[in-house]
Amino acid sequence: MTVTKRIEMIKTLVPKGARVLDVGSDHALLPISLFLDGVITEAVISDINVGPLDSGKSNVARLAPGLKASFVLSDGFKNVEKGGYDVAAVCGMGGELIAAIIDEAEDKAHVPLILQPMSHAERLREYLWSNGFEIKEECFAAEGKRAYLIISAVYTGKSTKYDYDDLFYGQFRPDNDAFALYSAGVAKAAKKRLEGYKLQGDEAMAALTENLILLNGKK
Repeated sequence: MTVTKRIEMIKTLVPKGARVLDVGSDHALLPISLFLDGVITEAVISDINVGPLDSGKSNVARLAPGLKASFVLSDGFKNVEKGGYDVAAVCGMGGELIAAIIDEAEDKAHVPLILQPMSHAERLREYLWSNGFEIKEECFAAEGKRAYLIISAVYTGKSTKYDYDDLFYGQFRPDNDAFALYSAGVAKAAKKRLEGYKLQGDEAMAALTENLILLNGKK
């Protein structure tokens, strides 16, 4: 079983002994790896599709037969029993989809969350900060020419103040190579958007976007 740097970084945010809910688990690689490392003994493994869920069952039986796992066919948290998990991971999806899954989950998502958006991280951050979730930590994993963001968040019921650049760079901005790679990706995407804003004559958005480019590499 190949465990990527992205999954290894996600694992660092899982408390030892926690009952993990892996939403959209796909092939159950995260809970299996956590079990093999002695971090967890129980997991709820869910996916919206039968094929990946069956693959997860097969992988657990083959690679981690001692893992106490329950498998749930579910769209997000919908069919997952509340209270059966201590922490929930929603990883490997677009930021907008992750935000929608959390929103639809309501209080089922009021547990520590580990979130790994593949795109539109700014929209996920905006949702979290505007809807009572505190981002406790952000970490980054570099794989080849791409850096992946992993967010640790918890529901507090209080909104968080943020600036426009926080949506794209976050409020932690660690001084390491993985964040530098992530930051470069943010600036590259901003340069593409900037041309569109200039063509539209949107001076306000152009100014905000230019600032994103200038912030590349700065803490």
